[in-house]
Amino acid sequence: MKLNKVLAVAAMTLLVAGCSNPKPTPTPTPTGTKTQAQIEKEFLKIAKDSCDRAQKEDVLERMTNNVPERIIVLSRDHAYRDYSAVYVDNKGVAQVIYELELTVCGPSYLISMQEEAGHDNSGDYEHHIKLNKDGTYSWSEHIPGEAEGVLSTNIFTVEDGYIVASKSENPAYNRTIEYGPITGDDLQVLKDAVDAELLSLEE
Repeated sequence: MKLNKVLAVAAMTLLVAGCSNPKPTPTPTPTGTKTQAQIEKEFLKIAKDSCDRAQKEDVLERMTNNVPERIIVLSRDHAYRDYSAVYVDNKGVAQVIYELELTVCGPSYLISMQEEAGHDNSGDYEHHIKLNKDGTYSWSEHIPGEAEGVLSTNIFTVEDGYIVASKSENPAYNRTIEYGPITGDDLQVLKDAVDAELLSLEE
């Protein structure tokens, strides 16, 4: 995708693939001493830090129940031929993504749009945050195109201040988030998909 579109906000739902890595275990966090305002402030900082990290480093979002489906995203500095992201389906077929919303960036994007619009927590911007007893966070938000009050919920696992996994109401969308340099194999998958895309545009 063109670099300036890599992390554009889009209401795009993608199935991403599973991985064989052990599932991260969240550190239980006591909730009795925290107010709701503190919980929300804490999670929104985690969400922003996670999205910032995803944009600065290479990142993979893997569906845990549909190997090898995944999204491969390069950082801005690592873009290949001005493209930075591909989607790989569960058969291993890759295609360039022109617009996407990383799950790890979903909460941060919504809050940014709400602030820019000067809107309250309702309608398209409705969202709710809950700290669970096991240390995970539940994030509920309005589903685009649905009636007001219709929400979807993801449960985020946090480690060392960053989101590392997301559990959806639909198990097919459960995913892990991996930050840092991608493997040489994944880089080659991205390069091959980009080369094929550019070749098709010349035809």
